[in-house]
Amino acid sequence: MVLEACVILVDNSNHSRNGDFAPNRFLSQIDSISFIAGSKIQQNRVNTVGILAMSGRRPNLVLAPTNDVGQVLIATNKIQIEGKLDLISSIEISQLSLKHRSNKEHAQRIIMFVASPLEEKKEDLEKIGSQLRKASISIDIISFGETERNEEKLSALIDNANSGDNCHLLSVPTSTGIILADQIQGSGIFSSSSGGMGGGYEGGFGGGGYAGGMVDPNVDPELAMVLQMSLEEERQRQSRLQQENNNNTNEKEGNEQKQEEKKMDLEETEESSQNSNKNENNETKEEPDMFSQLEGLTEEEQMELIMKMSLEEMGNEELEQLGIPNEEEEETEKEKDPEVQNALQDEDLVDSILLSLPGVDPENEEITETINNIKKENNDEEKDKEKKNEND
Repeated sequence: MVLEACVILVDNSNHSRNGDFAPNRFLSQIDSISFIAGSKIQQNRVNTVGILAMSGRRPNLVLAPTNDVGQVLIATNKIQIEGKLDLISSIEISQLSLKHRSNKEHAQRIIMFVASPLEEKKEDLEKIGSQLRKASISIDIISFGETERNEEKLSALIDNANSGDNCHLLSVPTSTGIILADQIQGSGIFSSSSGGMGGGYEGGFGGGGYAGGMVDPNVDPELAMVLQMSLEEERQRQSRLQQENNNNTNEKEGNEQKQEEKKMDLEETEESSQNSNKNENNETKEEPDMFSQLEGLTEEEQMELIMKMSLEEMGNEELEQLGIPNEEEEETEKEKDPEVQNALQDEDLVDSILLSLPGVDPENEEITETINNIKKENNDEEKDKEKKNEND
C-alpha cells in the first residue's frame, strides 16, 4: 500500500461560478475534493491531504497536508470564489509544501482542478512539468469546463512531468447530468495501478455513500452523518451567496439605469433653460433702446427722433385719420422727412404725442422752444424753396 502526501489544488477563479456543472463548477470541485480526501485517508490513516486555492490576490495554501478529514472539510468551506487562476505559482507553492512534509517516506502527489481558460504559455508549462519530474512529484489534472481550450497546454505539462505513467490528465466534457466525482472515480486517477487513490472503495459520491464518500458509515456513522450535514449546509450557503450576488447585480444595474435616466432628464431641462434664456436675450437685444439712441444728439435731433419713433409706432388707421401716409409705402428716406415736418406743424398732434411719452411735460419751456425752432427752420426752408422755384 502506497504511503502518500497529497496537495489538492482548487480552481476558485471567477470562471468557477459557471453553472454548466451542477450546481456550479466550484461546488462540483468541493464535492470531489471531499470524496478524494476521504478515500486517501481511509486507504491509509497516515496519508495526508492539503488544500490550496489557486485564485485571488495570490495562491493560498489553505491547509497544510494533514490526515484529519474534518480539517479538510473545514478548509474547503473557507475558500471563496475570486480573481484569476495562477497555475504556475500554485504548483510551485504546492511543491514547497510537499518538500516540507512531516514523513519523508511519503510519495508526493499533486491533484489539480482546472476550470478556467489558461493564460500561461505552453513552454512555461513544459518547464514546470520537467521540474516536477526531477523532484519525483506526480501530478493528476482534472480539466473540465474549458477542456478544448486547455487540452494542448495541459497535455504538454503531463507529458513533461510523467515518469513511469504516474501522471494523468482527465478531461471531463460538459454534458447535462454529469457528476464530476463520478467521472474521477471511473478514471485512471482512481485506479490502484496508477499509484493513486486505490480501488475497491464503495459508497463513492453519487453512489449512495455519506459525505461524498469521505467516511464509511458502517465504520463511523456519527462522523459520516456530521460530514453529510456539513456538506449540505455548505451547498445551501453557496447557493445563498450566489443568489445574493445575482440580486445585488440586478439591483446595481437598476440603480445605474435610474441614475442615467435622471441625468438625461436633468440635461434636457438645462438645455431647455439655456435655449429659453438665449431667446429672451435675443428679444431684449432686438428691442431698440430709446435712451441710448438719444445720447450724443442735440435737442432738435432728439425731438425729431422722438417724433419719428412715435409715428412708427402708430397704426395705419391712426396715420390715415391724421392725414399722414404710411411710411412702409414710401421708397426713400427723403420722402419721410416732409411727413415729420408736416406733423410738427400740427400742434394738436404734437401735444398728443408728447402727452403719450412717459415723463414728458408738453408745457416745458425747453420742449416748446425746441418745437418752435424746428417749425421756424421748416418755414425758412419752404420759403427758400418757393423763391428758388420762382427764380427758375
